[in-house]
Amino acid sequence: MPARSVVTCLGNPGLRYRLTWHNAGFWVTDILAREYSLELVNAGAFEISHLPRDRILARPTTYMNRSGKAVKALLEAVQAGPEHLLVVCDDVNLPLGRLRLRAEGSDGGHKGLRSLIGELDTEDFARLRMGIGPLPPGADLTEFVLQRIPEELEESASEMACRAADCVRCVLYEGFRRAQTEYNRWPLDESSTDPPS
Repeated sequence: MPARSVVTCLGNPGLRYRLTWHNAGFWVTDILAREYSLELVNAGAFEISHLPRDRILARPTTYMNRSGKAVKALLEAVQAGPEHLLVVCDDVNLPLGRLRLRAEGSDGGHKGLRSLIGELDTEDFARLRMGIGPLPPGADLTEFVLQRIPEELEESASEMACRAADCVRCVLYEGFRRAQTEYNRWPLDESSTDPPS
């Protein structure tokens, strides 16, 4: 199995959370499933389907803070290790619209990543973070990530999700370093010289 060939997008299940910031990862699942005409099959702790060239697309059916249990079960089911994993999630520490693709790292205060690191016993798995910040002054983090996206920001959120889906495809079919070079750029203009991070 090629490296980074298991894509797991994080979020909370249920209609109540569908349009909340914390479900940014799930938006990417929906975009990829629609573009490849996929149906995700419920496999207990996760939903799963197959992208072209036997790449795997999945999302936990657990809540965010239990994502690690679902992802551990997924990796066991497909006989893959953390080195095969690409996790897609929101990040309040990045401005809205910014993507950051890294090969490893800490949880950065994200409860889903914290759960994965705890269950997998490693920080060495790739992650694509989708910026939903900044956190408004005085706002409660939990309340913010679980609130519905303001109508005036829906277009920006949708554009970010589409770009994140493009980044996932680039990782899977063109390579990780190529995806870093292209999608870690910020701001989004041709003159940007941000190096891959």
